[in-house]
Amino acid sequence: MAAYFFDSSALVKSYIVETGTAWTRSIVNDEENVVHVASLTRVEIISALTRRFRRGDITQAEFDTGCHESQLDMANQFEVVRLTDRMLEEAATLARTRGLRAYDAVQLAAALDTSRIVSQVESTELILVSADVELNAAAAAEGFQVEDPNNH
Repeated sequence: MAAYFFDSSALVKSYIVETGTAWTRSIVNDEENVVHVASLTRVEIISALTRRFRRGDITQAEFDTGCHESQLDMANQFEVVRLTDRMLEEAATLARTRGLRAYDAVQLAAALDTSRIVSQVESTELILVSADVELNAAAAAEGFQVEDPNNH
């Protein structure tokens, strides 16, 4: 079993076809894997799909399907990490020390908290998956093994 933490820049690739989609889907759809996501990812996925639809990058059918499937997966497939005040405090520190955008800092804080739990309970290392270069650099600096779906 492998444990992953997906941020929205990587997870959105499960719902629309772009670089890294096949690799992302192979990880997400493998029942042997546990995929953790921050609760705010629900909003970020819908926002990303909406932006792509409005730009004309995806069709109405792709938009509707992506929105529907992402919400089903959030409800039934992923381990959703609820944000806490402690995580938000850590995110503020990460934004300052690592120069991250707000939601990237929140994603990293949620991943760090999840990693502590996963390493204790499941005795495995959490792998952070993101297509965001700045977030990946900060995550690596925090000790994460990082996978960028754009490299697959």
